Amino acid sequence: MLITGAVLAGGRSRRLGQDKVLLCLAGKPLAAWVMDAVRSVAATAWLVTNQPLEHLSLGYPCLSDLWPGRGALGGLLSIMLVARGDWILLTACDTPFLQPELLRAMVQTARSGRWDAVVCQSSRGLEPLPGLFQSRLQPRVQTLIREGVLPVRALLAACRTAILSPEEVHRSDPLERSFFNINTPQELTEAKALARTSLSNG
Repeated sequence: MLITGAVLAGGRSRRLGQDKVLLCLAGKPLAAWVMDAVRSVAATAWLVTNQPLEHLSLGYPCLSDLWPGRGALGGLLSIMLVARGDWILLTACDTPFLQPELLRAMVQTARSGRWDAVVCQSSRGLEPLPGLFQSRLQPRVQTLIREGVLPVRALLAACRTAILSPEEVHRSDPLERSFFNINTPQELTEAKALARTSLSNG
C-alpha cells in the first residue's frame, strides 16, 4: 500500500495574522511537526500551498494549489495529479500533534480494500481531516469542485467511507490531540505549551 502525503499549507490566517505553516513551536517549524507524523506512513509527502516560494525554505517538496480558494478539496485534487500509489493522506498544516499511531490505525483500516476513504470520529463529532482517500476518487472530486460543493463531508457522503469510532481513536490517541488545530492566538499559546511538554517527554 503506497501512500502519498499532502499537508495543506494555506495562506495567512486572518485570526492569527500570519502564515501558520512558518510558525515555530519549541524551536521547530509547524510544518515539521506535521510532516514528521505524515512521513511515518507516507512514502512521499508534499506541502500543498498557494505560496510555494515562501515555503520552499522549509525544505519540503512544494506543490502549488491548482484550485486556490476551493479549500481542502482543491488541495486534494491538486495532489491527486502527482500522487504515487493508490492512497493519499490529507491533513492540515496547523495540526502539530497529529499522532502516528492514529495514522497507522487508519492505514490498517484502509488495507481491507473495502473503502474509498478513511476518517475519524472524535468526541466532538466527525473529523474529515486527517483523511485517507483513494486516488480513484479524482473524477468525483473534480465534479464536486466544478459544482461548487466544497466541504470534504460531501465527498465522504458520496463514497464508501470508513469512520473510526471514538473508541478506536482513543486506543491510538486517548487525548484526541490529533484534532487540535491552531486558529487563534489563544490556541497558539496552548500549542506552544503542549509542544514544550511533548519534547521534554519525548
